[in-house]
Amino acid sequence: MKKVSQDLHSSWQEEDAYRIFLRGSATIGHTLAAGLFDHNGLNLTGVTIRYQWQQLVKGDWIDLVGATTSSLILANFLIEQQVRVLVSCIDTFGNSEDIASSGVTVTAHNTIVLENQKAGTTTWKITDLATNDEIAGYADATSINKGQALNLKISLAPAGQYSLDVYRLGYYGGTGARLIASVMELNGMTQTYPTITNPNTNLVEYKWKTSYILQTDKDWITGLYLVKLTDSKTGKQNYIQFVLRDDNRPADLGFQDAITTAVAYNNTAGYSVYDFNSDGGFRAYQVSFDRPFQYDSNVGSEQFNNMLTWEYNMTRWLESQGYDISYYTNLDVSTNPWQLYSQKIFLSVGHDEYWSMDQRNNVQQARDNGINLAFFSANTAYWQVRFGPSSSGQANRVITIYKDTSGIGTGASLDPIASTNPTAATTLFRNPEVNRPENELLGVGYVGDWGTGNVFKGFDYVVSNASDPYYAHTGLKNGDKLTGLVGYEWDGLLNNNFVPEGLVVLSQSPVRFQGLLPQVPPGTNTAISNAVRYTAASGAKVFSIGSIQWVWGLDSDWVMNPPVESSWQRKVKNWLRKMKNLWIHRPRIASPRVDSRAQQIAVNVFADMGAKPQTPSTHISY
Repeated sequence: MKKVSQDLHSSWQEEDAYRIFLRGSATIGHTLAAGLFDHNGLNLTGVTIRYQWQQLVKGDWIDLVGATTSSLILANFLIEQQVRVLVSCIDTFGNSEDIASSGVTVTAHNTIVLENQKAGTTTWKITDLATNDEIAGYADATSINKGQALNLKISLAPAGQYSLDVYRLGYYGGTGARLIASVMELNGMTQTYPTITNPNTNLVEYKWKTSYILQTDKDWITGLYLVKLTDSKTGKQNYIQFVLRDDNRPADLGFQDAITTAVAYNNTAGYSVYDFNSDGGFRAYQVSFDRPFQYDSNVGSEQFNNMLTWEYNMTRWLESQGYDISYYTNLDVSTNPWQLYSQKIFLSVGHDEYWSMDQRNNVQQARDNGINLAFFSANTAYWQVRFGPSSSGQANRVITIYKDTSGIGTGASLDPIASTNPTAATTLFRNPEVNRPENELLGVGYVGDWGTGNVFKGFDYVVSNASDPYYAHTGLKNGDKLTGLVGYEWDGLLNNNFVPEGLVVLSQSPVRFQGLLPQVPPGTNTAISNAVRYTAASGAKVFSIGSIQWVWGLDSDWVMNPPVESSWQRKVKNWLRKMKNLWIHRPRIASPRVDSRAQQIAVNVFADMGAKPQTPSTHISY
């Protein structure tokens, strides 16, 4: 072993010419990989790169003999030891620079596995939802790094005492969450009514005072978090949601919370970006993060577009299998592109409709730099949005989304900048002004939906190309079906010139839409939903499932069931539906259900991208 000096440039300084990231799970038997980029996040060309992995021994970094490639398999002798990589760069002019990554401790089990060994509880679930302003709240940030503080804005009507309980969502033996902290007998006030701060765009902002400062600790684990609020007098309850990051922590999966879609649908105080659930039928062109969410899944789409509908179930399943995960939001992806380079896989889940151009560029550049993309979502990267400050000046607290005269992307843009800067107009990514259709990235694009009244039912996922490795160990054959997993919105093949080279089609699922079809290229078959995969020129793997609710085939805990009808009503409707479907050969709809074959497909996808479960179920092969 060769001893080297610790007096090296920090890889996190803005003035550095290059940045280095470790990605992968820092656990025994797994592989850490080093990624080196210039300050613009670009692949390095014309540069000679030399790697040397090191171990921390008695305060000194010592070279590991023979460990001179861009990756390191973590052997048993490294357990509970810190490792890092030293990179030497020599450009075409002979200039050299030495850069060291941050050190990471090698463990027998990853952080997520250890966290889920702790006792969980079902008390995180709301049993008496506040529906009349008894208690509500929001946070001043969508995500924070562990160790940071979060300002909670809370209002009670009438004023009185309340308690708050902080939970981290996960598996925890099937309970779904762990209690992290509790604070009792807090005094709460009735805060001011929300304000329309921009009548030209129907922008509504809450301007509540900070009620409680939630201080996180550095031993809190990255994840999806809920603050459960309980009014002491009435027992009414509500949530504040946030994501706890662990910035630049090496992991296998980077799990993105689609917070922008939740905010776009949220119509608290009367306005969302949709006419159907906005006051007077007039949608907002700007919506604020400074609003409470609604969590009643029995009402409308504004209620079920939050982390509890699809992301919770994916989180439960992933953590039950022991995947090493780091969590962040799509606002983070938009504002901090480096967030993507500490994990092997970028993961989009459920309903991920609203993206900024920065996010689109950052994810696409990550793919082109070798980061794998897994889209267990649909209607993804569909509308372009812009982020802006709140009326009080806080950055990135307002989403601007003018859409167009039709509201669904088929009319002229309403965005004031459409004539002067058309590519930045808040319209569909696939529209001519922007000309960045989502299938250029995902391989598929949005082609239809089954309506918000059928959120908890779907069409069968129908297998094609069953010999593909992504169907290994499933026993599935062409034409086999996974019940009800395609809905309530789905993607399919778009007939345009943006289809990725080498695209492999993995499903051909018959669907039928309800309502208005989105704008699609001529010749696109809107009666079929598709799952696809391809390999980018960089070697990155890209997979798209083509359905919002496919994740319910992995886990369906707390998935709401449709309202129960009387037996005779159900029998008559079922008979009429059966006759109608037989007559016109329509695809059936059914309630989605957990399917071990769907679970195996997900494992196969992640394994091909370099991530394996560390506590797999007994029926899983990998």
